[in-house]
Amino acid sequence: MENIIKYLGFLFLLNNVLFSVSAFSIPGIIFFANIFFYFLVALVFFLTTSSIKILKDIVYNKAFMMFFILNFINMIYYIMIEFGDIDSLKYLFARFIQFSIFSITIFYLGFQFPDRLIKFLKYLTISILFISIGLNFPDLNNRYVGVFLNANEFAIIMVVGFSVILLTEKFSLINLLLLISFSSLVILSGSRSAIIGIFIAIIFYLIYNKERNWNMFFFLICSTIGLSIYSGDNNALIRVFNSELFINRRYEYLYAIDTFLQKPFFGYGLKNYAFIDFSLLQYGDIEIDFGAHNGYLSILVQYGILFSLFFFATLFYYLTIIFKSGLAFFGNNLNNTKFLF
Repeated sequence: MENIIKYLGFLFLLNNVLFSVSAFSIPGIIFFANIFFYFLVALVFFLTTSSIKILKDIVYNKAFMMFFILNFINMIYYIMIEFGDIDSLKYLFARFIQFSIFSITIFYLGFQFPDRLIKFLKYLTISILFISIGLNFPDLNNRYVGVFLNANEFAIIMVVGFSVILLTEKFSLINLLLLISFSSLVILSGSRSAIIGIFIAIIFYLIYNKERNWNMFFFLICSTIGLSIYSGDNNALIRVFNSELFINRRYEYLYAIDTFLQKPFFGYGLKNYAFIDFSLLQYGDIEIDFGAHNGYLSILVQYGILFSLFFFATLFYYLTIIFKSGLAFFGNNLNNTKFLF
């Protein structure tokens, strides 16, 4: 039981991944993900409400005050604006559980947290890579999604895997093959943000790796560009330079702003994260696949300007404190902690 409590945050991350897997690739996966989620929710709710020690040591711990304040903002918003709305109450509980899960995991693992999290990400992303290739072998005609519902979600996970291997593992033939595999699937996914993520990871490799392997740097850059040339018209690098593909995202932002301006003071409610008011859509824009696709705009639409200010002020205040505290505090975990930042 103690090990389950220690790794609740990792189980929660795994559960999020399961929700993104396509039921066509793995039948019954969504049903399992739902059952798994309710188990985690019930367990964390029981732990945080029945254990005085956990409440005292973790939930009200100054180290986790950011999570406590964000939960408090949600609760005040719900009581003042949406009291009695069941869907918003579900969101309130979901956020409380999410923040509590990570607080518990970080508290119990302590200084082991960076190492354990990176190992978890390494094995998770490698597993997804091989499962995806095994169950849905890529082709050059469509954007590659692996076993996922969405190509962008799949690609971001591949970027995480690429970054973990590049920035935290020693150079070896196996790791080089993994890097090529991760970058190849990112290219085939057609995800613009993910291919930019690949280049950002390579830049960070040059900045933070004292024993720089310039041969590997040039090999990664050349192989990424070379693979893009022979990866069809939907590959990520080509899509980055295709300006027409940015029109959809631009309209999403504009309509998200228009939606926010309809209810600027108190927003659309906790249940309406990433909401867009479709009654605002002009003729001809109906066919665009809308969603805010921006965390900041989503928060503004959800809370309105007043509560958003409290939310962002809390978030950036604590991020500033974390940054100023000095990464050297983590001692032997310094490199892994840099990577996580």
